[in-house]
Amino acid sequence: MALPYRDYTTVGSNVLVENYLQHSKIKVAGAWKAFEDVHVKHAGSWRDVKEVHVKHGGSWRLVHEGEHFHFKHDLSSDSTGDFNLATWVSNFYSGNKVKGLLTVGDSTTQNVSYKRRQVNLGNFSSDSIIYLRLNLNCRISAAGGNGGNVGGNGQNGQRALYSRTPFVLDNAGSIWGGGGGGAGGNDSNYTYPVQQSFSCQKGETCQETNNVTEFVPGGGGGGGAGYPAGSGGSGGSNAYNGANGQTDAGGGGGGAAQNGTSDVGGKGGNPGQSGQDTPGGGTEGSSGTAIDGWSYTTTGANSPPVGTAGNLAGDIRGPVIN
Repeated sequence: MALPYRDYTTVGSNVLVENYLQHSKIKVAGAWKAFEDVHVKHAGSWRDVKEVHVKHGGSWRLVHEGEHFHFKHDLSSDSTGDFNLATWVSNFYSGNKVKGLLTVGDSTTQNVSYKRRQVNLGNFSSDSIIYLRLNLNCRISAAGGNGGNVGGNGQNGQRALYSRTPFVLDNAGSIWGGGGGGAGGNDSNYTYPVQQSFSCQKGETCQETNNVTEFVPGGGGGGGAGYPAGSGGSGGSNAYNGANGQTDAGGGGGGAAQNGTSDVGGKGGNPGQSGQDTPGGGTEGSSGTAIDGWSYTTTGANSPPVGTAGNLAGDIRGPVIN
């Protein structure tokens, strides 16, 4: 399969993807061009070879290989689903060696913002490489956890990005783990005195004081921030549902307690943060992981310099692990 990203420069970055993915080049009209296929003439016929070795210093060294599936794919729409690269690749290729460019956003412009719930780069071969680009204003934003119902536990926020495949992270956007749901507060029974009148003698009214007990509901936990945002528990509020793409920006408030005897619900967590606990009741949901597979990020001479619009870190909220 021919290189689809030949001479391709990521929007907002000065990095040539073809340089980083390292294929052989040939000089054409004064410019170096990457190529995939190498043919040699054998027994009078041209044959496509997958690998080219040269002898240097008495040892054979691999200088070109063409076994990988090459791709360029844009995630250029909002989606609350999990994009699984292995599933997408399986439509075209059944092997385990890939090299390519995956862009969250439109690879031809930065003037559009998109959000994805989760991205899974899979577990391809160790000599595979994926150039993952997040355009400006684009985001991988995991789902927030639901708030706990009264007396219940908040749910955990979800994971945003997963990889067991080596990848370059060129992040001009943001990667946010889902916020944890807030804990639900406890109910209580509220006992208070009530003075009551009754007839005690002919023509007279007497008073007595009796204790009255009422059930007092606690507050539900707030929903965690995310895409989609978590729902508030019974008595709690949903995570903020502002306009203009801000549904994942903040956790929802916990439901109020009544008469000061029950427990308020915990607030839902902001992006990449755990929900809040409550003095009584359930436990808060933990934050979702921003990146599971941080050790698989790779840098090199052609990788984006840290501190530029496209850089290794960018806006990451939540734990990075493995």
